[in-house]
Amino acid sequence: MHEPIAADFVKQREDTVVSICFATPKANAKTFETIRKVAAALDEVYRFRETILVVEDHHRDAFLPLVEDVRDVRLFVVRKGTEYYERRVIAAEEAIGDLVLIAQEDEVADLDVCAFLDHAESANAIALANCGKRQPIKTLLSAPFIALGRLAGFAVYPSDFQSIAMPRTLLNHILAHDEPRLALRYPPRDPRLPTSSFKASNEVSSRGAFKDIGRRMQLLQTLLVYLTPIILSAVAISSTILTLLGLGYAAWIIGAVIVVDTLAPGWLTTNIMLAVSAVFMGVSTLGLSLGLQHLLRGQNREKGERVSEEVNRIDLFGKVAVDLNVELESEDWARKNGGFDPQTKGSAG
Repeated sequence: MHEPIAADFVKQREDTVVSICFATPKANAKTFETIRKVAAALDEVYRFRETILVVEDHHRDAFLPLVEDVRDVRLFVVRKGTEYYERRVIAAEEAIGDLVLIAQEDEVADLDVCAFLDHAESANAIALANCGKRQPIKTLLSAPFIALGRLAGFAVYPSDFQSIAMPRTLLNHILAHDEPRLALRYPPRDPRLPTSSFKASNEVSSRGAFKDIGRRMQLLQTLLVYLTPIILSAVAISSTILTLLGLGYAAWIIGAVIVVDTLAPGWLTTNIMLAVSAVFMGVSTLGLSLGLQHLLRGQNREKGERVSEEVNRIDLFGKVAVDLNVELESEDWARKNGGFDPQTKGSAG
């Protein structure tokens, strides 16, 4: 006869809905196995769990067997070329859980996701995973990103994993941020968005200093675009200084004309003015260019639907009501039967 163990008496949590989101899953057997493993680990602790996958349209069919094999999987299809940060926002916007984990499959493969989510919930903070080790080369290469991140108001640290967990309230604040794409990867320096570090047991081999160069270039561009107001302010200040210097230089020329009888040819004056004009035009053009990029990115965010298709739609809220044996009395039914009664009908089992 099977001897009972402590795990046999552990009841699944029914007070929390968990959403785990894979924004850039690869269409291979290793990724599929990781998703199955993570879903099984969550099912042991949480009764209500959804898994969100955001895939490009040409990988849609490859994920269909996974949708059929793992329960409560929602598959969202986006157009080819949708950038990494944008896909994370799409996944976060579609999540309905009280706890949300934006996961990178190679990181969560060896990460205790239940402990990670519990850490975020207990601390009521944005949980950032890292192994506590610093690689000198990676830190050196990341120095410009860290500096730009500080100027832009983001906590950009190379040691942090891409996986991030947080309660629903904090996720709502992040999605309301001016730049949610960056905020979902590097939390803003905001007292309303506390962060907490979660110690991972192992470093991830795929997080090398020279990998994902294209993604780092996207990050650099996004940081520069977000810094547009600061750059434009610097341009305004430099323009004012240059204007004052120009006026002072003009006054000096007038004084020279009055005081000096014979002036040398204007070669020096012409070249100095050309140099000043070139510097001014260069900085001004940079500021205008970044400003236009900022406006264009804002317009792209406000455009219509970015998700072309949801392959497997699930009614998780309905499932919660059925599983907990809760029946809600509708307002229409109450009106037909002599008025509205705010009390609900049924019991929670």
